[in-house]
Amino acid sequence: MAWQKLIRGLEFLLFFVKQNCEVVNLINHQAIYPRSIMEINSEATVTLVSLISLPILLALLSRNRKSSSSPSSKKRRPPGPWNLPLIGSLLHLLRSQPQVALRDLAVKYGPVMFLRTGQVDTVVVSSPAAAQEVFRDKDVTFASRPSILISEIFCYGNLDIAFAPYGAYWRMLRKLCTVELLSTKMVRQLAPLRNDETLNLVRNIEAASGHGGGDGGKPVTIATLLTSCTNTITAKAAFGQACSSELQEQFLTALDEALKFSNGFCFGDLFPSLRFIDAMTGLRSRLERLRRQLDNVYDKIVALCESHPSDSLVNVLLRIRDQGELEFPFGTTHVKAIILDMFTGGTETTSTSAEWVMSELMRNPEVMAKAQAEVRRVLDNKSPQDHEGLLDDLRYMKMVIKETLRLNPVLPLLLPRVCRETCEIGGYEVVEGTRVVVNAWAMARSPEYWDDAEKFVPERFEDGTADFNGSRFEYLPFGTGRRRCPGDIFGMATLELIVARLLYYFDWSLPAGMQPNDVDMELVVGATARRKNHLQLVASPYKPVLMQR
Repeated sequence: MAWQKLIRGLEFLLFFVKQNCEVVNLINHQAIYPRSIMEINSEATVTLVSLISLPILLALLSRNRKSSSSPSSKKRRPPGPWNLPLIGSLLHLLRSQPQVALRDLAVKYGPVMFLRTGQVDTVVVSSPAAAQEVFRDKDVTFASRPSILISEIFCYGNLDIAFAPYGAYWRMLRKLCTVELLSTKMVRQLAPLRNDETLNLVRNIEAASGHGGGDGGKPVTIATLLTSCTNTITAKAAFGQACSSELQEQFLTALDEALKFSNGFCFGDLFPSLRFIDAMTGLRSRLERLRRQLDNVYDKIVALCESHPSDSLVNVLLRIRDQGELEFPFGTTHVKAIILDMFTGGTETTSTSAEWVMSELMRNPEVMAKAQAEVRRVLDNKSPQDHEGLLDDLRYMKMVIKETLRLNPVLPLLLPRVCRETCEIGGYEVVEGTRVVVNAWAMARSPEYWDDAEKFVPERFEDGTADFNGSRFEYLPFGTGRRRCPGDIFGMATLELIVARLLYYFDWSLPAGMQPNDVDMELVVGATARRKNHLQLVASPYKPVLMQR
């Protein structure tokens, strides 16, 4: 019987490798990059992997059987679905999107649930009470991140803010980020940049729709234009005006190529004792080669910033590097790792959120009319340079954004934490080294915590009790606690201005023949939970930019 289970598990493991399934990436490190083009599909590679790994897997099976027979190994462990040898709980996660599969499993097994993915023990949290234990009551215990192959290579050994282990070094980075890079003061200084680039977005939409709007306007795929806008804002904020558009494009192209390649199936992330297989299959060397290509562009940008001092974020970091007053060594490599975080965490998240906002508004015409009326009442006859200063008056638009992020969080599964010492969650024992994943999507759509949970109702945020700071644990679009997203102020400033200008400068309609209910909301989870099919809309100018005073 044990041999039959072993063979079944090994067969599925090989199938899993061939298919390059992203489920493990989502559970173990939340798919921080788009779906990979790297596929281990050659029969030779699979045969090599199986021949090398089979003896080791047999040994692992024997060890796991001994450990699982120990009474202490299951002491107060959270309930969870059955596991197969070698692959653990993976079969349960292949039937639907990971956040949906985990929500359905939690209905059966409870809000604190145990899964095993390969050799990795994982606890999935799906209730506000349990999330509060992780993020507030025991925040220090769960303040570390798992180390994964992708972050080790592209973040130079986890020197970045997102994946650096919790400790004095990470606290130094966090302070550096909140005080120097993404403080309210710094975000305010970048207002002219946001103003210029969001106006360029408006002009680009006008051009893409054929200038005329009205019935003659062509449908526009807004995702492409939104991504270009957020990329440009982040690049100019990071590198400054002295960095040419050509060099910025080189960086973005190199980064995109690297990140597309980086979400491949990594044996070491699933089976830590089999990390050598990533080297044998050539995955590690290919990722390192892409990192070197990205380094070449990085070096050009750093050299340019060194010769053209400015207030860019790279220049701020270079000045800190040269002062040498930090508690830990801080060199150019650290600068690169931090800037990478800004791009991976601050570009696609904002553009994806903006596309979801427009999707919800097109499905809910009454909400669109109400939000648009507010925006035009507040911004009409005002100079574009004054628009950002008036955003606080757009209360209903802000509620629309909050409701959009409730139903469509860009990170359905928050970046995982690692338990630093054995403790309890919800009365269950969580052993040191266990990964903890919070299903923010499940809590945000649960009828247990929200009235009409599946309906788009911005007015539910009218009382102001839910914000982006994690004051309510059923609503965590940016996470919360020590490891919450440090760039939320920067991201929200950009998102709110983009949405305000889309609603102010254009009347929006669906392509001919489409009705609001025809707007599909199917998603695909990659770097973010984005639309599977990009939204196409007809934009009719309300007041051209050039006519503004």
